[in-house]
Amino acid sequence: MAFIKQEVVVNKKCSYDTAMDLTGFGIYNIIMLTSCCLIILAMYMDIFGFSVVMPAVACDMDLTTAEQGLLSAIPLIGVMFSSYVWGFCADTRGRRTTLLFAMPVGSIFGFAASMAPSYISLAILKFLSASFTSSANAAAFVLVGESTPKRHRSRFMFLLASATMCVQFIICSFALPVFKHSFYIEISWLHMEYRPWRMLMQIISIPGVIGTIAMAFLNESPKFLLSRDQTVKALDTLKSIYRWNTGRKPYTYPVSSVYLDEEPVLMENSSFFRKMWDQTAPLFKPPLLKNSLMLYYILMCAYMTSTGYTMWVPTMTNAYFSGGDKNGLTFCEVASNAASATNSTLKDCDNIIQPMTLYAVMCYSGVSTVSSVLLSFAVGPLGKKLTTLLVFAAAAFCGVLLLFVRIPMLSIALFFLFLYVALILGNVNSYLVEWNPTHLRGMATCLSVVVARGFGFISVQLIASLLTDYCTPMISGYVLLVISGFVVSIFLPPERKPVSQSDEEKPIDQ
Repeated sequence: MAFIKQEVVVNKKCSYDTAMDLTGFGIYNIIMLTSCCLIILAMYMDIFGFSVVMPAVACDMDLTTAEQGLLSAIPLIGVMFSSYVWGFCADTRGRRTTLLFAMPVGSIFGFAASMAPSYISLAILKFLSASFTSSANAAAFVLVGESTPKRHRSRFMFLLASATMCVQFIICSFALPVFKHSFYIEISWLHMEYRPWRMLMQIISIPGVIGTIAMAFLNESPKFLLSRDQTVKALDTLKSIYRWNTGRKPYTYPVSSVYLDEEPVLMENSSFFRKMWDQTAPLFKPPLLKNSLMLYYILMCAYMTSTGYTMWVPTMTNAYFSGGDKNGLTFCEVASNAASATNSTLKDCDNIIQPMTLYAVMCYSGVSTVSSVLLSFAVGPLGKKLTTLLVFAAAAFCGVLLLFVRIPMLSIALFFLFLYVALILGNVNSYLVEWNPTHLRGMATCLSVVVARGFGFISVQLIASLLTDYCTPMISGYVLLVISGFVVSIFLPPERKPVSQSDEEKPIDQ
């Protein structure tokens, strides 16, 4: 059954967007969105799930603040180094094919990391797991964007982006019952003790497995197939989506031929590195250069701020609930004191993470998820440019207040709101899908990951080194960075006038 029933208009030949609209909107789109949400969730759990267990890992392995910073950033390094390759694979081998290969391998390495006996082995395995699960960002966003009718595309991209925001809520939901138990099982042949944090790391690998299994039953992007001049396969895929959504027979699909508004790209017999260059260079040449630079700078401003601090959210929040009166202290005073005490001897590693910390992080993640969903409905009437400007302005305002407020719960709330600058992700991914040719979209989105996670890695290290002695000027610098993102966003082009439904359904003459 389709959720929206559309009139069938006979089109012998039509554009891709019209052909996709004629597949209807229904169960296929919902399953595709759900599957990709689980896959994106798996990637972000692999990266940010580590931040939730970090206090327990640091206690168990006796890590310094610098070691915690490096270990927290290791997944970002894996994402940064591998995303380029996955973008190339998504653009040349297919979005779905890339996911079906990379995600299972990432899940295996993630499970192995949960059993790592030492700091070095844990770092190596987390690097490998993040390297493979990062394929989700290069392929999943593009796959959803190309498999969704145009009128629902922006909303679906925002809903997919909301999966990235609810990661810590889900992790903490699992962490609360897991961390209530204090246990350890000695595994002598691995020279390690199995503790609650290891169980949690295994539990959070499950969504990726479920999402990958669901993806096996779905189709490749028909737009990718068209861009590779595989018109018969593309039409068969559109008919399959039509059957899923409407429940009708494939032969009743009212389209016999589909075309793209761009030339098909055929694979050449050139070297791997030459192909990589051919997929990358056009993004940084006119006419795409200006838009690429704007979008990647906006991403850098948002994710250097958000990713850098998000990796420290549980640790910094835990400082407010670990004993002692925090009234009258600014956020930086509390965070700096906690960082300077990190190297002190900790007795009870099973209870190092306070339950109130997990509840606070759940609130942080839950509110960001709700905000992302609300923005998915607001982006239609307000437009991508205006919602991007509003997110930057709100984040900058909260960052300024954070420097002066001395009320503990208000400080925590402002800190969380400051990091919600990451809510621009849905808009940026929509721009990347809309502004770039089909054969470059995977590379464009993967480069966005390289920018976001690369600068996120630098940010995590900066925070680790400056938090103890230079917290106030450090946060001031990040506020200025967010303001600069706001300024650049002013120069984003205005929204294109949407095509009316009546125009979309007009038959196209051959």
